[in-house]
Amino acid sequence: MAATARIADAPRGVDQVVREELRPRVAEIDAGAYPEAALRALGGSGAFGHHLGEAGEGLLAAVDAMGLVGEACLSTAFCVWCQDALAWYLARSEEAGPRRHLAAVASGEALGGTGLSNPMKALAGIEPLALEGRREGNGYRVRGRLPWVSNLGPGHRFAGIFALPDGRRLMGLFEAGGKAVSISANARFVALEGTGTYTVMVRDAFVPDEDIVSGDTAAFVPRIRNGFVLLQTGMGLGLARGVAAMMRQDARGREQARFLPLGPEAIEERAEALRERVAAAAQVHAETGRGAFLEILRLRLDVSLLALEAAQAGMLQLGARGYLEGAEAFRRLREAQFVAIVTPSVKHITTELARGV
Repeated sequence: MAATARIADAPRGVDQVVREELRPRVAEIDAGAYPEAALRALGGSGAFGHHLGEAGEGLLAAVDAMGLVGEACLSTAFCVWCQDALAWYLARSEEAGPRRHLAAVASGEALGGTGLSNPMKALAGIEPLALEGRREGNGYRVRGRLPWVSNLGPGHRFAGIFALPDGRRLMGLFEAGGKAVSISANARFVALEGTGTYTVMVRDAFVPDEDIVSGDTAAFVPRIRNGFVLLQTGMGLGLARGVAAMMRQDARGREQARFLPLGPEAIEERAEALRERVAAAAQVHAETGRGAFLEILRLRLDVSLLALEAAQAGMLQLGARGYLEGAEAFRRLREAQFVAIVTPSVKHITTELARGV
């Protein structure tokens, strides 16, 4: 499918938001500016609402919208994924309380993220669950520390999973920025600095029953994990296409690099083949078996590898021009590394695949 066809089929307004709100600010965002205006405009375009039903077409539309954003800026595409993931959980909650936030999240009126990096690793046996809670009145007291939660700011909500003394694990909504749920930026990243990523300290925060997304995460997580991972493919596919476009625009360098092993045509062909696999996987996203999840992980791995190879190809074509501070090729190289290390990382995925069914 040609890039122009993808834009024509994309949610109305996403391409315009990318062109007018995002591309002029990419350098600022890469340096650490949070793209709040672009995110709210994307919400207004409907970018965060396509995947709220059960239909696979909606999930694919969300991936395509994220891909358009990722062609320009992976930081913003990652924030889109965080927003999409939060909406994904809320839409699948069987509880009326947390679903009251869904319309605001889907429209971009309310921004927020997902604190499920640690729980996904905990479920895989990579690290212990970071949050613990106890029953108190009409809710729970929760404490713990989450090293990295993204798309946050004061008043933003995020979903987190905490363990009770009896071993049960619940998912609840937390509001960032107060004394009980404080956020702090304790490190500076080589990329994705503008994503509102913070360390979160949860100090006996009260989570009322009406903000419990799931009281049984053992059953809930298998229902959301395929979409959680599948949505991430929009980041890598968008980055790869953005690199291919950058390479095409560099006419002089393209001629000199014509004998390199990976050019823009091959990148675009591989991206389109992966998108077709995303479309097929989206149709069966509701399957909860481990075999289905492993297939999603294989797809996510292949997207990560394409992003890495495409960014490397772009750097090789640009050569010394891409090695300058502020160069687009270097930004895309740094961004591609993030695609490979964000949960589930390549290391995490290959471990799961080695375990098998």
